Amino acid sequence: MTRCAHCDLPVLGTGATGDSDGPLAGAVYCCTGCLMVADLLGDDPDERTPEQRALLYRLFVGVLAAGFTMTVSVAIASGYGFGALRTLDTGWDAAHWALLAAALPALALLGPPVWGAAWQSLRARRLSLEVLFALGTLAAVAASAVSYARGSGPVYLETAAMLLALYTLGRYLDARTRGQTTRVLRRLLDVPTADVERLTDSGAESVSPQTLAVGDRVRLRAGDVVPVDGVVEDGRALADTAALTGEAGPSPLAPGDSVLAGTLLLDAPLVVRVTATGEERHLARVERLMHRAMAQPTRVADATDRALRWLIPAVVVLALATFAGWTWAAGFERGLYAGLSVVLIACPCALGLAVPLALHVALGEATRRGVLVRSGQSLLDLAGVRAAVLDKTGTLAQPGRVVSVGIPAARLTPGQGDGHAGSPPLPADTWLAAAAAVEGGVDHPLARAVRAEAQARALALPAVSDARSLPGLGVEATVALPGGPARVAVGHPSLLALGHPARVVADRLGQGGGRALVVTADRQPVALLSVEEAPVEGATQAVEALRAAGLHVEVLSGDRDAAVQAFTAPLGVEGRGAATPEAKLDRVRHLQATVGPTLVLGDGTNDAAALAAADVGVALARGTALAVEAADVTLYGRDLSALPWLLDLARRTRRTVRLNLVWTFGYNAVGLALAVAGLLHPLVAVVVMVLSSAFVTATALRLRQPDAP
Repeated sequence: MTRCAHCDLPVLGTGATGDSDGPLAGAVYCCTGCLMVADLLGDDPDERTPEQRALLYRLFVGVLAAGFTMTVSVAIASGYGFGALRTLDTGWDAAHWALLAAALPALALLGPPVWGAAWQSLRARRLSLEVLFALGTLAAVAASAVSYARGSGPVYLETAAMLLALYTLGRYLDARTRGQTTRVLRRLLDVPTADVERLTDSGAESVSPQTLAVGDRVRLRAGDVVPVDGVVEDGRALADTAALTGEAGPSPLAPGDSVLAGTLLLDAPLVVRVTATGEERHLARVERLMHRAMAQPTRVADATDRALRWLIPAVVVLALATFAGWTWAAGFERGLYAGLSVVLIACPCALGLAVPLALHVALGEATRRGVLVRSGQSLLDLAGVRAAVLDKTGTLAQPGRVVSVGIPAARLTPGQGDGHAGSPPLPADTWLAAAAAVEGGVDHPLARAVRAEAQARALALPAVSDARSLPGLGVEATVALPGGPARVAVGHPSLLALGHPARVVADRLGQGGGRALVVTADRQPVALLSVEEAPVEGATQAVEALRAAGLHVEVLSGDRDAAVQAFTAPLGVEGRGAATPEAKLDRVRHLQATVGPTLVLGDGTNDAAALAAADVGVALARGTALAVEAADVTLYGRDLSALPWLLDLARRTRRTVRLNLVWTFGYNAVGLALAVAGLLHPLVAVVVMVLSSAFVTATALRLRQPDAP
């Protein structure tokens, strides 16, 4: 779908285009207002060209001339200074020459953009708002021209001039407001392009980020915005990732951590190895997905578009019928005013903005918070969910800390001591340090928990060599221990044979809801590590907020049922363990049939089927690629409180869309009835029309939350 070059909203029909030989050649705009703002101001008010400043002055002079025209007309009609003259029955007097002199600049400056847009629409065989205004204003000008030519008759120059002035100002302000919303989003997704320092074998060189390639190493200083995706190779720093994840606090970066373009380094330099540049960066993918989401029409937007296709032709027919009826009943002037009022009170502009503008603002807010919604329809669907199914492992829960280290000697195989042959027993901390060293290259939550506990105890890690993975079991390596090198393995209790006393202890530890890791030295058990499970950041608050929002919440996990029950009991929600992908899918379908629209939150491959079947699937960006692909929403932050926040945003967006639609349909119905009845002056009609568009825009902008974390 074509998008407006100014406000980024979808373009209905052919839209408005810039002059073929001008600076806006080839650009397409959703309305005349956006074309006008782009022509007058450009994308950046600080970089306006002399031509744009001249056009801005032209708009100002045109509106000023229209106001002066109205002043002269009021003076003529009221008799102050010009006599009680309303028509040219007395001939060409100075008052009407003054009126003509005031009106011509206003018509010449303000009319061509509107009339040109109307002509473009007619050439495309499409009726638009500009066509309605062109019909009204040109009819007023034509009637006035006939009166001037005859020397008598009604004059409507002030009406035409004020119509153009009010319409132009309304469209200008409306387009400028929408453009400001889009510029905020563009700044969020924009990354500075200042030169960076690339490290090479021969030294360092200053280069443009556009020249960087995957594998390059760059040195970034405190205060720099990272221009590429990469991995930290050297240095530690605090980073501001609010623009990417919505998290208010700084995030620590260390060697091995991934860093994304748009991250701001706060306190120290880093050396980063480039993993993605240009359009392959995470930020570029987010921007593409965001635009794709905004381009996908919602069901309510499709219905609105169908209504718009009928509204404008119906208004034209109704205006002609009103003009004919009132002309026959009360004369040409009354018929013209009534017909003009019908044309002008109708506001297809407000109807066209009611849905897309609200979704545009809401999707932008979600992106700013670190939440990527794939379509506006997904956001509206989220507002209607009645049940939430949440995965546990990796989504709500993560290994928290090692709560115990060691194993009673009596639990080991008789005669093995601590299991390290030919050496005296070693303290528990020694085995914890050895386990952390063996797990040093493993990116797994349990491995991170072991390393974190060793770091918390300030343990020095021994040297390791010849590390290798034990598929399905764990990892092992040769470790330099005080009693000599040993082959140390860390992993699942299945490292030990069934019935082994240490295996029995490990299995019993696991039944309590925690996780047990076995440490062996030269194939003999030497220690057990008990790792407790803890909620991820914001998980408890997220579950409580979802329940407070009226959702039926339950946890569905492939983990052992005992572990699931132990985790969910403090949360006060139902938990189901040992769930296969098929069981998760069946449960989601059951909830959809019995409770209502269902949300699924997950991060693993085993969640993908349930995510795809859910009314709204939500995946964590750190999850598997299959889960992210199957989901409708992706959370990039670490704090799960973004989920209830998104639910609240979705519900507010739905209320805003409904309010805008009720307003625009109700306004058009009442306004058209008053206009057909001859109870509205054209100037009043156009003022109300402008206010209607302003109302729709204002309600949509209320979705913005500048202070949201």
